[in-house]
Amino acid sequence: MKKRLGSILILLLTGCLLFAAGCGPTTKSDQITKLDKQEDTTSKDKDKKVEPLKEKTKLPNNGIITKGQMETIAGKKSNYEFYASDPDSGNDYIWTYDGKKIQNPIEQKLKVTFKNDKVEEVKKAANDATVGLGFSLEEGNLAAPVDLKIVLDEKWDADSVILCKVVDNKPEKMSEAVVGTESKADKEVTSLTFPVKEMGDTYYLVGGKTKNDKDSSNQTAGVQNKKKTDSKADSAQNQTEDGENREDAGDETQEYTEPETQTNESSDEQQQSNAETSQAQQAEHTCTISIECSTILNNQGDLNKAKSDFVPSDGVIMASETVEYQPGETVYDVLYRITKSKGIHMEASYTPAYSSYYVEGINQLYEFDCGELSGWMYSVNGWFPNYGCSKYEVSDGDMIEWRYTCDLGRDVGDQYMGE
Repeated sequence: MKKRLGSILILLLTGCLLFAAGCGPTTKSDQITKLDKQEDTTSKDKDKKVEPLKEKTKLPNNGIITKGQMETIAGKKSNYEFYASDPDSGNDYIWTYDGKKIQNPIEQKLKVTFKNDKVEEVKKAANDATVGLGFSLEEGNLAAPVDLKIVLDEKWDADSVILCKVVDNKPEKMSEAVVGTESKADKEVTSLTFPVKEMGDTYYLVGGKTKNDKDSSNQTAGVQNKKKTDSKADSAQNQTEDGENREDAGDETQEYTEPETQTNESSDEQQQSNAETSQAQQAEHTCTISIECSTILNNQGDLNKAKSDFVPSDGVIMASETVEYQPGETVYDVLYRITKSKGIHMEASYTPAYSSYYVEGINQLYEFDCGELSGWMYSVNGWFPNYGCSKYEVSDGDMIEWRYTCDLGRDVGDQYMGE
């Protein structure tokens, strides 16, 4: 009996740690999440009154924004920047959060440490990149999707830069960086902006020139010239070089506006039609969603044998599909609608204490069906939110992935929950 009770307690605890951060609080335990437990035992300032953060905040020397400070911007419809300068490299950096995406505020460790070691090795391995930069981020979980902008102290001769990290002695691409040019201390410098989806490692920005300046200039000029020509063609046809048709063009404009004044009813109908078309275009919002359980294929020995028929041979329950959504809808809303329309089983429960739905099973596959560390998790654009799926509001272009984990998130890419 003691052995059985011990097993039940282990299941309850691991279930809490996995799903409170993955897709909502589990109904099988009232334990707080792993992260909240750490914050409550380590925070010394939680009972002190915290001054609300401004939209632009200079980072302290240790780079830490406390849980209490993050609470002051959680859920707010605004972008919040945290900036700092590195005195050794001369580089500046800015973190940008969407306050609306912060639903479970936690401490953020935002100090960026720039490193030169191994940069040359990574550049060589990355197809002989001509420029490169290394930096490390402190270990921790992200409170929301975040962009990091690094403003260098120099100008890079590069138009293409990628973010990567070294895996098995090889650079692994994580995302592309937006390359920009800014003024800094009366000189032109390069800025690099990219999404951050994980912390706690050393990362590299490497790149180079993909096209010469002449080609780039000609291509840009070609686009601009085409736009000008199209614009002229819509009005009074091409004018001659000496401008002798300019007066005629003015007459044509007068003749066109006169009947418009006389037919108000037709004009009103046209305006209404244009407004309806514009509203219809604005109402179209799309995201992508997929559901898969491929991790089970490598853990067949742990699978409840009664559930084997519900595991597709390739692990894909629903391939990535573009779907429409209405502004204000959540990840849970999209999942509920798509599974219902396709006849895919999905079961969830609502926990009032957390104001969130918890997804228990999809396609008849439930938590613990493939080991005590198994269950469903979701990610958006590669980030695993630390709050329930019914709290995450969808944005245009979001890539939603529902994945079954057999190892507390390690096997699907959640580097925080996998620890």
